[in-house]
Amino acid sequence: MSATEAPAVRRPRPSLIATLRIVLPLLAVLILLTVLASVITGAFNSARVRAATTQPIEMIAPRLIGEDSQKRPFVISAATAQREDGSTNRIRLNNPVLIRDQDGADQMRVTAKGGVYDETAGLLELVGDVKMTGRAGEFTSPAATYNSKTGDIVGKGSVQASGSAGQLKAGSFQVQDQGDSVTYKGGVHTRLNVK
Repeated sequence: MSATEAPAVRRPRPSLIATLRIVLPLLAVLILLTVLASVITGAFNSARVRAATTQPIEMIAPRLIGEDSQKRPFVISAATAQREDGSTNRIRLNNPVLIRDQDGADQMRVTAKGGVYDETAGLLELVGDVKMTGRAGEFTSPAATYNSKTGDIVGKGSVQASGSAGQLKAGSFQVQDQGDSVTYKGGVHTRLNVK
């Protein structure tokens, strides 16, 4: 080869350039669509996870065991329970059962259709066909509140009670002093059994 001859420069073939002009933009669009699909899928998954974590957790057959100020043990159980939204100390109960001092001198059993237990206040609010059986007799009421700290129970609404002495109807009742004191209020009507 002489000094005056220049080496031949290879030029790309026109068909390869035309192909790359079509393939490269398509590849860029495909990458962009993949990134967008990933972002959208991630957003939906994140929203689904957030929604799942904000739903209340349901407990099956929960049991809460404690002791009141008189050193009497109590057990609160239910068919199901769940914490109230936005609250960490209130628990909603379905078909709750309260048993205080089981097999002891101050034994008491209370059942209801529903209730809410406030762990901080120590209050069990019962609603719907509340039935209580204890040393003082049997009581039914539409609603009642049990104070797990003092062991007192207050019935609200139309109260019916029965025991060995007779039957009673009243607007409300309150059991205090370890069951030694039962107070009835509001239109009290009694029927005593004469022996």
